[in-house]
Amino acid sequence: MKQTWQPLASGLLFFVSCMGPVLAEEPSNDWPFDRNPPREQSWPFNRDQEVGDREQVTGSEGMRPVIEPGDPILEVPADWDATVEAPLEVFPSAPQVQTGPIRILPPGVGDAPGAPSEFEAPANDPVTLFPAGPNAGGRGDLPTRAVGARPGEAGTGIEVGALGKVDEASVGLLDENNGGFGTAMWSGTDRRVVEQLIVQVPGPTDSPILGTLARRLLLTSARPPQGASSGPSLLALRLQRLNEAGRSDDIARLYARAGVSQPTPAAAMEFALAMLATGDGDAACNLLGGLPVGGDPGTDPVAAFAIKLSIFCQISGGMTAAANLTVDLAREQGLDAPYFLALAVAATDGLSLDASEPRLFDPLIYRMMVLAERSLPGDGVGRLVPALLVPVAEDGALDPEVRIAAAERAAALGVIDGDQMAAAYLAVRYAREDVAGVRVGVEPASPYRRRALFHQAVLDERVPAGRADLLAMLFFREKGGDAYAATLAAHRGSLASVPPSNVLTSFAPLAVRAFIELGDRVRAGMWLSVLEGAAADTQQVRELRAVLRLIDPNTVAGSALPSLLEAGAESVPLASIPPFLQPALNDLAAGGAAREFAALEIVLLDALGLALPASVWDALLVSGGLPGGEIAPVAVTQRLKLASSQNRVGETVLLTLAALSESGVGQAHPQTLSETVKALRIVGLEREARRLAAEALMARVSDGT
Repeated sequence: MKQTWQPLASGLLFFVSCMGPVLAEEPSNDWPFDRNPPREQSWPFNRDQEVGDREQVTGSEGMRPVIEPGDPILEVPADWDATVEAPLEVFPSAPQVQTGPIRILPPGVGDAPGAPSEFEAPANDPVTLFPAGPNAGGRGDLPTRAVGARPGEAGTGIEVGALGKVDEASVGLLDENNGGFGTAMWSGTDRRVVEQLIVQVPGPTDSPILGTLARRLLLTSARPPQGASSGPSLLALRLQRLNEAGRSDDIARLYARAGVSQPTPAAAMEFALAMLATGDGDAACNLLGGLPVGGDPGTDPVAAFAIKLSIFCQISGGMTAAANLTVDLAREQGLDAPYFLALAVAATDGLSLDASEPRLFDPLIYRMMVLAERSLPGDGVGRLVPALLVPVAEDGALDPEVRIAAAERAAALGVIDGDQMAAAYLAVRYAREDVAGVRVGVEPASPYRRRALFHQAVLDERVPAGRADLLAMLFFREKGGDAYAATLAAHRGSLASVPPSNVLTSFAPLAVRAFIELGDRVRAGMWLSVLEGAAADTQQVRELRAVLRLIDPNTVAGSALPSLLEAGAESVPLASIPPFLQPALNDLAAGGAAREFAALEIVLLDALGLALPASVWDALLVSGGLPGGEIAPVAVTQRLKLASSQNRVGETVLLTLAALSESGVGQAHPQTLSETVKALRIVGLEREARRLAAEALMARVSDGT
C-alpha cells in the first residue's frame, strides 16, 4: 500500500511543478486583472496591506497569492455548490475554496439575447466584484506619436495615432432630409481639429440658433474626418456634449437606432448616463460590459463611473449583499464619492451617514437618491444637470412646483417643447374661481403657481381680445426674466389663436417680438403690418422691422434683396443707398443705443451679402465705429474664413460654435458676428445665417419704454 501511494504522490508533485510556469506564462483571457502584478501595483485583492511585514506564503513563480482562511472577500458562499475536477482521494484534507465568478447583476441584465453570459467563465476564474469590461490598460485611447524624419531625408517623418472605429464615429440620427449637414460634412477636415474644437460646442445655452446648430452637428450621420486621432473617441466626445446640453433623449434614440454594438468605454459611459437620465436603468446596466475594470477610480473617471454604476445596478436588482461588498471595495480603492456611497448604504442597510451634498446632481446620483428614498433639497432643481430637467418635469409623482421649475429651466435651454411646458403648468389643479381671480389681481404667492394659473386662465378665455389682454399682462411681467422662454413656449398656440386686428394695436409690438423669437416669420409680419397700418412709428417698431428684414429671404421693406445664389457672386453692388437704410443712418447720427443698433444692423446686412455704398461705411466711421462685445480668438476667425472658402460645412459650423460659445450671440462683438454669419452663408446655410443675424440684432431691440 505504501509503495502504491508514493509513486502517485511523486507524479502529482511533478505535474504541479510543471504546470506552475505554464499558468504564469499563459493567463486566461477571462481574467480581468493581471494574474501576477508587481507588488507596487494596485492588486484588487491584495493582502499585503493587512498583514504588513509578515511573511507571505507563496508558491511557485506565477502562482496566485495564497488565500487565507476566513478571508471576507474570497470566502465561499454558503449556498455555493463547488466542484473539483481532481479525485477527492488525491487531496484528502484540502478545503474547497470558491475561485469562480460571483454574478452581481440580476439574471438577464447584461446578457445579449442568444449570447452566452460573460459571467459564464471557467471555474478557476477570479472573484468578480463588478462586471468585467475591457481591461483598463487596453482601452485604445493612446495619444498620437510622432516618428521623426530619417537623418538627411526631410519629409520622411510620420505620425502614428489610433483611428476611431468607422461604424462608431459615423453614427447619427440626422441626414440631409431631416436636418443633418450631409455625410460629407467633414470632407477636407483633419480629425484632430474636430477633436480639439468639439469640446467648445456649447452645452446648455439660451441661444436658440446655437443650440440648434450644435444639436444638428452632433447628431448628423457622416463619414468621420480623416487623419490620425489624438486619442479620444469621436463618438464619446459627441455624446458628452449632447449630455451636457440636456439632449439625453436624443442619445437614447441614437443608441436604439444606430445599434452601436461595441462602444468605447468613454462612449459606453455617456450612453449609460443618458439611459439613467431617461429612467431606463436596465439599459444602463446592460452597458456595464463595455466599461473597464481594474482602473484607478481616483484618477480615471470612467473607472470610477463603472464602480458606481455597478453599485447602482446591484441595489436596483435586489443584490444588497453584493452591493455592500462593492461599496467596501470602492472605498479601499480610493473612490472619492462620499455622498454616493452614503446613498448606497442608506439604500441597502437604511443607515444615515454624514456626507455633504455635491454641487450638481448627475443622473447616477439622482437615480441613487430615488433608491435611497431621498428627495431633492429645496434648491435641488437648480442643481440638476440639464440632462435631468425634462425627466423631472415629466415625473407625475413629484410636487407640481418642482416639475414647473425644472420645465422652465429646460425651456430656457431649448430642450423642451411647448406641449411639455404646458403639461407642467397643467399639473397644478385650480378651481374656476381661482382662474377667474387672475383678472382682478388675485394671484398665488409662488411664482411657479402664478404662471401655471395664468396659463390656465389664458386657455379658459374664449374672447380673442381678452386672451390678448391676459397674454400682454403675462409677457410684460416675464419679459427679460428666467421664465420668459417658458412663457413663449407654453403660450405659442394661444398667441397664434389671436388674429391680427387693428383694434389690438397695443398688443401688436408684443406679438411681433414673440413670433420673431419663436421663429414664426409669417405671423410676425402680419402683426407688423397692423402696426404699419396704424401709422405707428416708434423706435421699437423700427427696430422690429429691421430684425424681421434680416429673417425674410425675399424682401427688404418691399424691395428685392439681391440673391447671391442667383447672381453667383460674392456681392451685388448698389448704385445708391437703399431707402430702407435711411432710418439706420439717422440713428447713427442720433447716438446712444439707437446708434449701436444701427451699426450692428449695417454690419449684419453686409455679412448677408448686401453690398453697401462707401457713404454708408463713411457714416458709420464718423459716428464712432462699432459697438463693443466679446471678440472671438483671431485663430478661430481666420480658420473660419478658410474653412468656409473651401466649403467645409462641418468645420464651418464647428468653428462658428467655437467663436460664439463663450460670449453667446447677444454679447458677441459685431465683427465676430459678421464673420460667423458670412461663413454660414458661403457654405450654403443661408437660413441659419439669417437666424443668427436676427437673434443678434433682436438682443439689442429697445423695450419700448
